[in-house]
Amino acid sequence: MLPGTVSYTLNHVLVLRLLMVGSFKKVKTLHNFLYLAASKNKIRDFPKPLIFIKLKSGVFNLDAQIILEELKKADYIEDTLSLNDYGRQLYYSYAPLLKYHKFPQSCLDMLRDYGCNLWQVNHEILFDPQFKKKRVGDKIIFQPLIKDLSSP
Repeated sequence: MLPGTVSYTLNHVLVLRLLMVGSFKKVKTLHNFLYLAASKNKIRDFPKPLIFIKLKSGVFNLDAQIILEELKKADYIEDTLSLNDYGRQLYYSYAPLLKYHKFPQSCLDMLRDYGCNLWQVNHEILFDPQFKKKRVGDKIIFQPLIKDLSSP
């Protein structure tokens, strides 16, 4: 989808922003971070439903995984989950789109709170109430809240 096309979603730009700002060492940490960000977000203005699969010690998000694989295939990110020069150019060209949604900003606020301790995400997810209720293999879905534009 990425090379030679202009089919980028807001989720692509969100993942680019997280890789630009955060220092994720493992893909697992990125999946768990997205889960915690969605779980703690009260506004829920996601571009589309976020679907996670519960694993033994974390979660898996297929959309995020596909985006990461596309970015790697297009040579925008390194194996170390950091953007290269092309990835940074791509991010800067699409980053203004994120200002219309509050979820990316809450992700940045969470990144700031964790600082260099993103490894804590993999531990903290184990104590999330919704995560604890589900069994391994169950889906955890965060639906976006749709605003009624017809009411004043």
